[in-house]
Amino acid sequence: MNKPILSIITVTKDCASTLEKTIHSVRGVKSSEVEYIIIDGVSTDGTLELISKYETVVDTLISEPDTGIYNAMNKGVKNATGDYVLFMNGDDEILSDGFEDVMNALRSEKPPIVCATTLVDDPENPSETLIAEPWKLLYFNSIPHPSSFVKRSLMMKHPFREDLRIASDYDFFLSAYLAKTQFQTVSKPTALHGRGGMSGDEEKSLAEIEKIRKERLGWRLPLLKMIHKSYRLLKSIRT
Repeated sequence: MNKPILSIITVTKDCASTLEKTIHSVRGVKSSEVEYIIIDGVSTDGTLELISKYETVVDTLISEPDTGIYNAMNKGVKNATGDYVLFMNGDDEILSDGFEDVMNALRSEKPPIVCATTLVDDPENPSETLIAEPWKLLYFNSIPHPSSFVKRSLMMKHPFREDLRIASDYDFFLSAYLAKTQFQTVSKPTALHGRGGMSGDEEKSLAEIEKIRKERLGWRLPLLKMIHKSYRLLKSIRT
């Protein structure tokens, strides 16, 4: 078999009530170019029994204890064989319409990071449309990870920090942006995301993002805060 272009990775722990829709969506884009990996944290709610029904979709299943979600995600990257990796939560779905546009970019242009759009809650009437805007990483997490395709070699060189609990993906993307890594954007949606989970704890998420900004931006942080404050003030005056 040819080496796959993309490895889709789902990290699970007791996701029996939501995982099936994720697997169904992966099945809709599965091919010899796409492998599917599930890293499970020893679920006890029927998740493993559910996964066993989809042996033709799931190429690799690892179920063992981990030290947290980013430890499991790093494990997924290590076990992937595709040139790129894409993380899909156990309650997210792939939207196939825009997926082929991204695959074409991965096949031909091979940029380090390709970011498409993520819709939230409802594909027909989304509560939010998350569009990747790399330059805004200086201020907040502006990259929707369910529609972000990253070269595996880059993730092997810079794995997720496991000392962080919520925003290690933000740390990864901010570090990549500061290192002048190329971000290519695709305007079409490729993922449907349901709000919730650890990242849904806004207070803790914002606190961890601020910690990351202090570490990564250093002396630039006060200047960026002043620029952002001035922008918001000007915007309020205009409205």
